[in-house]
Amino acid sequence: MTDTQDRQGSPGQNALRSGRGKLYEQIATLIRNEIVSGRWVPGERLPSLGTLAERHGVALVTVRQAVALLEEDGIVRRRQGKGTFVSDTLPEQKWLKLESNWQSMLKMWGRSKPRLLKVADDVASPFLAEEDGKPARSYRYMRRVHMADGVPYAVVDIYVDQDLYARAPNKFDSEMVVVVLDRFEDVSLTSVRQRLTIGSADLETAELLNIPVNAPVGKMRRVLKDQHGTVIYVGEAIYRGDLVRLEREIQRPD
Repeated sequence: MTDTQDRQGSPGQNALRSGRGKLYEQIATLIRNEIVSGRWVPGERLPSLGTLAERHGVALVTVRQAVALLEEDGIVRRRQGKGTFVSDTLPEQKWLKLESNWQSMLKMWGRSKPRLLKVADDVASPFLAEEDGKPARSYRYMRRVHMADGVPYAVVDIYVDQDLYARAPNKFDSEMVVVVLDRFEDVSLTSVRQRLTIGSADLETAELLNIPVNAPVGKMRRVLKDQHGTVIYVGEAIYRGDLVRLEREIQRPD
């Protein structure tokens, strides 16, 4: 396949090329995800480079670069004259779990370290549905990168009630906002509405989270309201798909 052919293909293949990241990194991400999902198990031989190139609609050199990247990461190993195999022992995958109960969420947020990117005071609320609650007078806006063990795992746009922010600005700027809100004895967080959607990383998100463009991400929107029905927090987070997973236990009724 020529370089010209590498720029052509089906709509799905062209979607890969719409990102401004390196194409071989995107192909490596796709292959890595298939291995992590169990499509190919440790020790199993992958399809030939030519087959992988045809499957993804890219040039052979692109797949060769992708496989080389996976080999550097310890995901695959190549045997001269025999092909490419999934490594017998894959690097341990460390997950950050987004659990559904309040205490588990506070525990996870409590160990996160935010890095502030943008701020603005006295901004209007983001869009709120009727069931979300009534808006506060105004909000403090923050865009932050959240990190755990030195690794960025989420980009979050935050709106917190401006009056509450004024009560502890240093803590809100340096700590997880929900954890700070939970400490106010006169504020009761009566409900948390969450909505999860699946998407892919754009250029800015990819750079902030150190992932390839178009890598899978989870988009979580959280809305918290107080005992008066006022929305005091809106968080719109983009999570890395390779580090964060949502877990929820559903009890079967008797």
